[in-house]
Amino acid sequence: MSDLDLFEPLLSCGTVEALHTTTASIAGQLGFDHFIYGVQVNTSLTRPYQFILNGYPKEWRARYAEHNYQEIDPTYDHCIIRRQTIPVIWNSQVFKGDKAAKMRNESREFGLLCGASFAVHGGHGEAAMLSLATSQDSCRAEQDIVSIIGKSQLLACYLHEATQRIVLSKGPLLLTKMELTLREKECLLWAAEGKTGGEIADILKITERTVTFHLQNAGNKMGASNRQHAIARAISMGLIAP
Repeated sequence: MSDLDLFEPLLSCGTVEALHTTTASIAGQLGFDHFIYGVQVNTSLTRPYQFILNGYPKEWRARYAEHNYQEIDPTYDHCIIRRQTIPVIWNSQVFKGDKAAKMRNESREFGLLCGASFAVHGGHGEAAMLSLATSQDSCRAEQDIVSIIGKSQLLACYLHEATQRIVLSKGPLLLTKMELTLREKECLLWAAEGKTGGEIADILKITERTVTFHLQNAGNKMGASNRQHAIARAISMGLIAP
């Protein structure tokens, strides 16, 4: 079996339940006892959508949520907040500081002894993260994780693609391939700079009516209620950037 054959079953999953079962099986074949995958979609700057596929002990997930450990979790900060792409192998250098170290020690009580976290960033502005953990605690366990770092990253990528097909492309998110025209992007970018319709028209050498047309079109595509909402949504979804 090739490496790709190991991950292909994820793309055949049609339900979240099947996705969970298949991911747990693949993680097990890679030598991991637990996994957790989460994706954040910035449909809103203040209330982003989050989806979690949990293969961690339920008791640990409950404690993590109860104590809002997401705020101090360095792996979440690395993969989701700062959108780094280099995998994180758990060690004392990663979980530095009293709060992070305390959280890490608590997680070990639930069998999350050694592990690594992997980031995936999609084309719609979403940020995803897969963490894989083993109940083995030894230098050999860490060496084993390093030896399959490439396969683990592949698992993260395949899992994200499968999740996008099953979850993110359906329901209220409708995370489909959204395209803005060059003119729509230009008008949104200048509007984000505080320019009025007339000022944007002068800059782009078009009429103010045409500017309004492009801004309304862009807003309609994104389901925005007004110009400010359209700007915020375009930025949060990664459709426009400096």
